Amino acid sequence: MSEFKTYLKTDLSRQIEILKDKKVNLKNYLRKEILRIFIIYLAINAIYILVALSFMNDFLFVFWFIGNAFFTIIFSFKLFNTSGRMKSIRKVSINSKDDYYFEFPKITKNIDQKVNAYILDCKKLLFKPIIELFVVNVDYYPQKFFKYEKVFESNLFPGLPVDINLYNKNKKDKRNSYSKFHFEGRDAVQGYLGDNYIEFCELDISEETNSGAESGTTHREIFHGLFLISDYKNIQFKTILQSDFLGSLISEFEMSTLNSRKGIKLRKIKVQNFKFNKHFSVYSEDDIEARKILSPVILENLGNFAEVNNMAIKLSFINNQVFIALGIGQIFEPDLRDVLPLRKINLDLIEKDAERIYNEISLVSDIIKDLRLNSSIQSN
Repeated sequence: MSEFKTYLKTDLSRQIEILKDKKVNLKNYLRKEILRIFIIYLAINAIYILVALSFMNDFLFVFWFIGNAFFTIIFSFKLFNTSGRMKSIRKVSINSKDDYYFEFPKITKNIDQKVNAYILDCKKLLFKPIIELFVVNVDYYPQKFFKYEKVFESNLFPGLPVDINLYNKNKKDKRNSYSKFHFEGRDAVQGYLGDNYIEFCELDISEETNSGAESGTTHREIFHGLFLISDYKNIQFKTILQSDFLGSLISEFEMSTLNSRKGIKLRKIKVQNFKFNKHFSVYSEDDIEARKILSPVILENLGNFAEVNNMAIKLSFINNQVFIALGIGQIFEPDLRDVLPLRKINLDLIEKDAERIYNEISLVSDIIKDLRLNSSIQSN
């Protein structure tokens, strides 16, 4: 980390200064925009009061009072709420202080455009050079992510339908109730980590359900975090590692759901590593190949990784690829809580954002190294 801090002060110093100026400008623009809204609000109220007084109508005054109260509550909640959105899969990451992510509120269209422009500047000027410290020949797409076909291929989320577009269309035709899956994400990265071609992005999968009852629409988080794909040679059968942070009963249920699909028959396999078994359950179509993949070194590496990081992780080895779903917090997003009103701007957060991105890409690099993708085990 000390080397990285030196890198920030030397190679990235100019980019950081540019971003500091842009953040100050964003804060000033936000203040001016809110002041403009407040002046318009006062002017509308003054005109309304004059009209109400000319008619001397009590109903108009009651309507004015209720309208003002409603506007104040809604607008204040937008401006001052910094609670962040908690993500269910990340509740198990008890060592992380960033167990949520903060989304800047959509106050006005103009503010939203300015905020998005600043976020994009952060990704281009700061985050991409940090990614390039690990990933060579990198292609970085801040506004793209993996579609559901790749996620479905991983078999890491058995509850997803085979064809989500068809599923959503069929459910939409039902008037009384429906269930709909949503895929959102960003920050797709492609390149080589060492000799291994990898792809990863931030991914958010959720299910929207309407039972047709008075409870209305509910949303269920399926996954939020980093979804990664890398080449992995000589895979003929399916092998899946479930994090026991999610609960052994959940793992068993998901595997039974997966086994209900045509052509899939996974069995639970016990491996000889106490630390690994503490954190993972292994399911495979072939015992021999599973043990070939999960060599003693890899078992030890993954066990150590789970002990240190204490977060939800799933892996699958399918079709000469390894898929990894890592339940971590806010990823490639700058911290903008200090830009909100009544908050003092903190320009040091830019360096902290850089360090957080560095740590998260280091995490990806560690996983790839732990899996020994270049080892002789794959070439046999």
